Parts: sequence; structure tokens; C-alpha cells
Amino acid sequence: MKKIILLVFFMSFLSSKAQKVDLDHFYFGVSYQILPKEPIPFEKRTFSSRVKLGGALQTYLNPINLNEKINIIGWKKVDQNGTVDVELNLEDFVEKGVSPQTRVDEKKDKDGRVISRKVYYYVVAKYATRGYAKVKGPITPTPISEKQIEEEKAKQASVANNRFLKNVVIKKDTTASKDGFNISFNGELEYKSKEYTDPSAPIDDFNLNKTAIRDQTLRDFADNSLANFSRNINYTYGFKPKNDNEILWILDAKNEEGKTQTETVQAVKFLFASMKADEPIDELKSNIQPLIEYFDSLKTKYAEDSKPSRKMRYSAYYNLAVIYLMLDEPEKAIAESEKLIANDYDKSDGKGLIERANKLIASFKAAKTNSTHNPALK
Repeated sequence: MKKIILLVFFMSFLSSKAQKVDLDHFYFGVSYQILPKEPIPFEKRTFSSRVKLGGALQTYLNPINLNEKINIIGWKKVDQNGTVDVELNLEDFVEKGVSPQTRVDEKKDKDGRVISRKVYYYVVAKYATRGYAKVKGPITPTPISEKQIEEEKAKQASVANNRFLKNVVIKKDTTASKDGFNISFNGELEYKSKEYTDPSAPIDDFNLNKTAIRDQTLRDFADNSLANFSRNINYTYGFKPKNDNEILWILDAKNEEGKTQTETVQAVKFLFASMKADEPIDELKSNIQPLIEYFDSLKTKYAEDSKPSRKMRYSAYYNLAVIYLMLDEPEKAIAESEKLIANDYDKSDGKGLIERANKLIASFKAAKTNSTHNPALK
């Protein structure tokens, strides 16, 4: 009897091991574009630019070199009259003064008594900066807030009660503004010397290297201004490329299914390696279709209500949702994510994928496109 019980226990143990499903991460690389906030038709993506320098900067900077660095990603640069026109003006750079500073380093014993004290000396030089970038280009009006809506309603009610104004029609402009926007580079830069124990050493060292310090700080001003401008202009109009890593969930097993999944995700990695941010992905969509069909087949192959089957279906829903997101098909990603949530295993992943898909849909709407792989105008 004892042997029979042990045999039953052993067979039960083997059965539970056979049903166990372990999932593991698999990473693959993708390339896509961060879409702009302003929708400009492909053929109109041209920009022109010029750089002006104030007297204090002309000796140290070359306006032609700075102008060559101005770029809207995915757009074509023209000599003049671009859809977007940029004027970058670095007007002034002035030394405000140098001040000596000290830092005291005290060490205390357990009773709070000072047992050692060191004084360190350094200098701080401050420079005032002035400049701006003026961007002329189409800008979509910002949607009005709830507060503005209420204020407008109150204004309309007041007009309706005025016998001289109630029949007046005021046409509201809903077209994109041509005014563009400005970016200010006004501010202050600071140079801090290294610390010395000799109180006269910091100012002596600063005076010795004053010109080099000023030149470097001035170039920092130019570089920081250009970087600030580039972030703003490309956030608004550019198609900024991004390389990223995504994950799939695969079965960690040495059986036939595990072998098939390993081959599948290796194929996913190989195919997505050909993806380029600024090239269409039609061929990739076609080539990856058999892999989509494989993941889709797992939903019915593992249809039981057991935890191992739900984990396998979870991986299928998750992998399909991620692939559809990377193929610029957010609606399909949402459909798979909703099934993932209904599958009742790790629902939070489904909610996160839906959030990503909705953000992608919103970015498509803002940029008036349906792809994160748009060619550059040449």
C-alpha cells in the first residue's frame, strides 16, 4: 500500500512538472521616429536659417559654421523662404565679475567638539548672456481650456442680452498661425575654479587663464543655445530617430514548443534589425506575417483554463501587441491587450500596452500621419 501511495505521489509530481510553464524575456532592437507636434505636408518640409552674432561674439565664433549646425530632422534646408524660417541671434556675452569664495570643512568628535578645521579657497566668475531664436512657421492654435470655455459662454450670454450685439457674427480663426515662436537665451553662466588651501592661488590662477576661461564659457553659451534651439525646433517640426529595445515573452523549455519559440523570436530579432527610422516598413510587415500567425495559433492551442495555458496565451497576446505597436498598428495592439486583460494573467501589462497604443494614436493624429517611419525630404 505504501509503495502504491509513493507511486501515485511520484506520478503526480511528474505531471505537475510537465505542466509547468516558465516564461523568459527576449530582447530585440527597433528603430522609429518620435513624431513632431505640428503636421506639415511632406512636400512643404523646407526650412531656411541665418545666424547673427553680437560684437562680443564675432571674434570667437563663426556664423557660417553655426548656421550649418541648424537642422530640422527630416526636412530640407533651402537658402531662403522655407516653410519654417529661423533667425538665431547670439547678441551679447559679458563678464559680470569674479568673487572669492571659501568652503570650511570641519570634523567633530562624538561629543560635537571640532577636532580639525580646513579652509578651502576658490573663485566664481559670472557671465551674462543675451540672445534669442525667432522661428516663423505654422503653429496649430492651443485648444482652449475649460476656464476659457466658461468665460466665452459668459461673454456670449452678455452679447445675447445686448440688443445691439445679439445679431453680430464674429468669425473665429481656426487655421494654423504663421507667427511661430521665440526661444530666449538670456541668462547667466558661471565658472567655478578648483579649490586651493592658499587664499591667493585661486585668483592668481584665474587671472593667468582668464582669456581661455572666457573663451570656453562663451563657446559653452553657443553650444547650449544651439542645443536648446534644436530640442525645441525638432520637438515641434522634426522627425527625430530613436533606437530602442523591446521585449517578448517566450517559453523557457527544451521541448518542441520551446524550440519553435526560440526560432520564432530569433526570426523576429533578425527581421526587425532591418528596420530603419526613415524608411517604410511594408516589406517588414509582409515578412513577419508568418510569425504573427504562429503567435496567434497559440491562443487556441492552449485554450484550457489552467494557469499554464493562461501563461501561454498571455505570452501570445503580449508578443502580438508589442509587434503590432512596432508595426505602427496601435488599434490591433489594443485588441490584443484587451484579450490579455480578459485572460486574467498579469493584467497590468495589458493596461500599459493600451496606454502606449493610445499615445501612438494621439501622436499620429497630431502629426497627421499613420507611421513612425517617414522619409526625409531631399
